[in-house]
Amino acid sequence: MKTHRMALFVSAGSDHGETRQMLALAAGLTRLGHEVDVVLPHAEEDVVTSLAHGVRLVELGRQGPLALSLALTRYLARHKPCVLMSSGLEANLTALKAARLNRRRVPVVIHHVAALAQELAAAGNRRDASRRAMALKYPQAALVIGASEAITQALASEAGIPQANTAQLDLAPQRIGGAAHAGESSAELEEGPLMRCLWLLMQAAGMNTQELEDSPSVASATPARVQGRDTQTVPVTAFAGDRASATYRVTANAGLSATHTDVRD
Repeated sequence: MKTHRMALFVSAGSDHGETRQMLALAAGLTRLGHEVDVVLPHAEEDVVTSLAHGVRLVELGRQGPLALSLALTRYLARHKPCVLMSSGLEANLTALKAARLNRRRVPVVIHHVAALAQELAAAGNRRDASRRAMALKYPQAALVIGASEAITQALASEAGIPQANTAQLDLAPQRIGGAAHAGESSAELEEGPLMRCLWLLMQAAGMNTQELEDSPSVASATPARVQGRDTQTVPVTAFAGDRASATYRVTANAGLSATHTDVRD
């Protein structure tokens, strides 16, 4: 099966469901042989230690919404993943803005774990602005995925998304027996949801899914245990007028000893 580079973007902390689900999804996609970048503003230590072997961690840096969108735009332009999947209201709006700035060269799949009413309530005094932004930007997504039928229907109703552009898929990882080893998550995404998500991502990216449909054994690879992390620091210019305004750090989880270097403009 041909493999691809895919990007998963979250902006919530490590204790949020969307972050845990994207880490489990990244592990599963990497296990199938794909190149996966987990992209986020800042990685807490437990996120770094939970990375599966082969997953790259891209840190855009702690910054305001506009600068974060610009940094993500620069990442998309430079690394050209075949698809960007984001999870959570704020991350989804940032991803769609970055995709528009990148002239929509990379399709965006947006994902919601929590009920929409809950996410809007968490937005506080930005609730109304978030609802307007959803109505404007969510229809631009290649696909909208909800963790349940109720969430999916609420998204379609709130943002005016055609039913054909929505899908229901629960990506909650399942707890595995025994304690997690260093660099491993203690929960995994089951084969069924993993393969369904891969099919949806490839379809959103406009790729031929026939080979995937004809290969029932593609998920037979066993998880690899990570031995360490190798961190490579790469400066990235995010354009804001003529000024460079952002950098990111790439953590390549490649089984080598860990070294961390921060980059600042």
